[in-house]
Amino acid sequence: MPRHVRTRHLPTRHQRQPDRVAQIDINGKFLGASLNGVHRTAAHFTSQLLRRASAEHEVRLLAPKAFAPPPEFPTLRPVVAKGLLGAGQGWEWLTLPYCARNRLLVNFCNLAPLAHSNSAVMIHDAQTFLYPGDYSGRQAAAYRRLLPAIGRRARRIFTVSEFSRQSLAAHGIGALEKIDVIHNGTDHLLSVPEDPGIVARLGLQQGQYVLTMGSSKAYKNIRAVFAALQSPLAGGQRLVVAGGPGRETYLAAGWTPPPDTVFTGFVSDGELRALHAHAGAFVFPSLTEGFGLPPIEAMHCGAPTICANAGAMPEVCGSAALLVPAEDPRAYREALETVLTNHHTAQDLVTRGSLRAAALSWEAAGERLYDCIRQLAA
Repeated sequence: MPRHVRTRHLPTRHQRQPDRVAQIDINGKFLGASLNGVHRTAAHFTSQLLRRASAEHEVRLLAPKAFAPPPEFPTLRPVVAKGLLGAGQGWEWLTLPYCARNRLLVNFCNLAPLAHSNSAVMIHDAQTFLYPGDYSGRQAAAYRRLLPAIGRRARRIFTVSEFSRQSLAAHGIGALEKIDVIHNGTDHLLSVPEDPGIVARLGLQQGQYVLTMGSSKAYKNIRAVFAALQSPLAGGQRLVVAGGPGRETYLAAGWTPPPDTVFTGFVSDGELRALHAHAGAFVFPSLTEGFGLPPIEAMHCGAPTICANAGAMPEVCGSAALLVPAEDPRAYREALETVLTNHHTAQDLVTRGSLRAAALSWEAAGERLYDCIRQLAA
């Protein structure tokens, strides 16, 4: 084990203190994995909860193995809860509930052990119910079977938007009165220095491209943007697809990108921040999102934002984005032409976006989370 990893282990039975009501454990199975997507969100929520709850409660972050926290998350120093079942799903389903017995167990990554009833679980969305074809058969089937059981077993369910709350209830994952909404924080991108070198490397110019996020999942609906931009925009702006697969993957799916589309491949957070900051507009056509982080990231970076009037986007973006019918390529094109040619409209969206993004901070998310946890731990 590297010397810089400070590891704490669970105390022995004879060392344990008598159980108290205000004891909280956090499921740290996500530690050590790539901190992207739901795992990164879990790291932020965990950091916020540790900072607030530790002054009032006994809080432990449990993990199956030692973990050296990255600079971004210095407080994520887990208690190692070893078992006979390794560090995988067996640890989460059997070892974790045993180690967390008689304590409130908080789970941030959609899943929670059925063997522990005194628990809260964050289920981000119902995508495997809404668009099962975009997930592997095994994953979709497992989630469709497990999530209702997890929802019934947990004391409370957290989710990231009212849209997701309604979706979870509609698919039998939990009753509306059992589900609390805690909007994600969104300001993490601002902690990373902008890397403007990517703009020059890709041959781009300030304001002379439209940015979108790459994905071959059908519900991400990038085909609508491809269709909208098959003929050149009046100002000659190119389409830039950040992240995701290359051109051939989209062609294989039957979607034809505009001829001069730029596919960036993987981009770092600093590069993504620069691409947002220099874009003429950001467009997000997803048919559904449990929250919809990319449009808010774009707002943080000063990009005028256009997104589908679908999923959680109207709730999360509000009037700070130009909302268009999700499956109408002509509507995307008209919105883009308006934003790219009308400085007043573009600047108004930037101003509104900055205000909306500032309200969706991790500080605000942490306060809301702790309010919900405190009621359960009382």
